[in-house]
Amino acid sequence: MSTLTEIEKAIEALPPEQWAEIRRWMGTHAPRPQDGAAERALPLVAATGRAITQREIDDALDAD
Repeated sequence: MSTLTEIEKAIEALPPEQWAEIRRWMGTHAPRPQDGAAERALPLVAATGRAITQREIDDALDAD
């Protein structure tokens, strides 16, 4: 796999257990924001499996 598109397709084909394992790994290995940068925890996928739009995320954060 050499392109982001290939990687995305491979991840989308994974069973839920392996997808959860990748999310856990990314949570511990993803780059951290630089000092002073706003940190925001964003969900990757809605519980329905449907992609979440940035607007839905912003609306949910504003509702708090």
